[in-house]
Amino acid sequence: MNKIIKVIDILLDQLKKVLVRFRKSKFGLLFIVNVFKIPDFITDRRVSIISKFKVIFAFGVALLYMISGIDLIPEIITGVFGLVDDIFVFIWCLGIINEEVEKYKKIIKEENNPNIIKGVKFSVKDEKEQ
Repeated sequence: MNKIIKVIDILLDQLKKVLVRFRKSKFGLLFIVNVFKIPDFITDRRVSIISKFKVIFAFGVALLYMISGIDLIPEIITGVFGLVDDIFVFIWCLGIINEEVEKYKKIIKEENNPNIIKGVKFSVKDEKEQ
């Protein structure tokens, strides 16, 4: 019985860490806005390949886990309770994607310097040439 309680404590601690991580990355309804940034995120050269790989891998893991019949908690044996692991993996993957898109939004915000005027054409002339 003590082993079962110890395992449950470990699982709850891990869940707590994941939820704190999501809160720090502003996970929630804001993610719906970030979904529309994913194509720009993938095609932008300023984003590292590792970040792009994380997003693609997380999306693939979530998709494969939801589709595959292999589960940590099988639905056949435990019924509706078996969906808990599917939802947990899905939310975990969405959190990773959201963190990377938030980093991308910070890169964009830092690059837009208000002291730089874009779209201005200029030329430099030497005083002797006039």
